Amino acid sequence: MNAAALHISGLSVSYRDLTALREVDLAIPEGQITALIGPSGCGKSSFLHALNRLTDLVPGCRVSGSIRLADGTEVTDPQTDVLALRRRVGIVFQRPNPFPQSIRRNFEIPLKEHGWAKSDIPDRIETVLREVGLWKEISDRLHQNASTLSGGQQQRLCLARALALEPEVILFDEPCSALDPLASGVVEDLILSLREKVTVVIVTHHLAQARRIADHAAVFWTRDGAGTLVEQGPAERVFSSPQDPDAILYLNGARG
Repeated sequence: MNAAALHISGLSVSYRDLTALREVDLAIPEGQITALIGPSGCGKSSFLHALNRLTDLVPGCRVSGSIRLADGTEVTDPQTDVLALRRRVGIVFQRPNPFPQSIRRNFEIPLKEHGWAKSDIPDRIETVLREVGLWKEISDRLHQNASTLSGGQQQRLCLARALALEPEVILFDEPCSALDPLASGVVEDLILSLREKVTVVIVTHHLAQARRIADHAAVFWTRDGAGTLVEQGPAERVFSSPQDPDAILYLNGARG
């Protein structure tokens, strides 16, 4: 059993009078891929966004419970340095969100913000672009606006930008849902290549994708008007022999 890169206990997320997530306990194994699955509206994205305090950006959002990193840092502590947290726990969104600037500036801005020396940045850019298979495709046009890239290239750019900061954990919020099947396959392969190098937590509505890539799976469901965790464990066990009645129906395609 891998150590936990993130240990979540009693996590609840509310938006004004709406409870989106209630009392979730989950350990995210270090160096593995954990897939968060379940129907729309059951709190998966709220859970994911709480892990690096993106919930702070939502007016009226309240988070309670504990989220601890491997070194004991309490994510929910108001004294936690959020900028440093988001370096350690990066995120790639559903739709690619490159900065509306040059490809090079997409890396220079976050790297400078996090203290990288100017002389080290070009090598870091090349390294991460090679990791995501983009260097040969775009190395001669780093001066061009990132919006000139295709959707799949933009998503790989966003992954490279997250990797540039050397995170311990990368969160993926349905990273393939806005891509065509070919680009989706490329991104999925890249996520698989991260196994053991970084901890991955991915929200996906594609059960086949979760089966292909996940080491660990967590099934969310809505009960009593709030999202909750109903099943968790090694992905092979969750998919082959779930125990929760709703998880059984969902994973068999009868609900959700």
